[in-house]
Amino acid sequence: MVAVWAHGTSVVPFPTHLVEGWRWALTKRNFLSAIILGAIVNIACVASITGAQIMLAARGANAVMIGLLGTAMGVSTLVGSLLANKLVDMVPTGKLIAGALTLFVVSQMPLLFLHSYAAILICQILAGLPFPALNAGLLGFLYGKTPDNMQGRASAVFETTVGILGAACPAMVGWLLQQPDLGFTAVMAVAVVCSVAGLAVSLAGPLRSIPNPDQWSEVFL
Repeated sequence: MVAVWAHGTSVVPFPTHLVEGWRWALTKRNFLSAIILGAIVNIACVASITGAQIMLAARGANAVMIGLLGTAMGVSTLVGSLLANKLVDMVPTGKLIAGALTLFVVSQMPLLFLHSYAAILICQILAGLPFPALNAGLLGFLYGKTPDNMQGRASAVFETTVGILGAACPAMVGWLLQQPDLGFTAVMAVAVVCSVAGLAVSLAGPLRSIPNPDQWSEVFL
C-alpha cells in the first residue's frame, strides 16, 4: 500500500525506501559494520532476557519476581544514561563501543554456569549499564553523519535488519529450552557467542577507529 501525506500527495512505498537505503548503506563501511554489530548483539540481548524469563516461569517462579528482572535492568539502564553523555564526550567512540560490549560480555558469561535468580538478577543489572553510552555513541555517530535526505531510509535499513533478527530470536529460545540436553545453558551460550562476535566486530572492523564527537567530521561514514 502506498502511503499518502495529509495534503494528498503520494509518497514512495516502504519497500522502495528500504531498497534505496540498502543501496546507500552498502557503500558505507561504518554503517554496515554497525548493522552487523547491532543485529548480533540484539540477538544476544533478546536471548538472554527472554530465556531467563521463560526458564524462571517454567520453574514456577513468582510472576512479580520475574517482572522485577525487567525493572532492575531498566533502573540500571537509567543509571547508565546519567553517565552516557560524559562518557561519549570523554572517550573515543570506537573505544567506548568496545568497552561497553566488553562489559556486556562479562555480564553474560556467569549465566553459562549459574542459573539462580540472584545470579540472573545481578547479570541483568550489569547488562543494562553500558547500553545508553553504546547507543549514544554509535547511533549519534551514524545519524549525525547521515545526510538529511537519507535519514529515513538509513533508519529503515538499520532498524528493520536489527529488528527482524531479534523478533525471530524468542522462537529459537523456546526451542532450546525444550531440549533436555540443552536448556538455559544453550540459550546463554548463544547469547555469549553473539556478544563476543559483536565485540569482535567492534575491534576488528572500522568502528574501532571512530574518534570523539568533535572529530566526527573528519571521518567517513
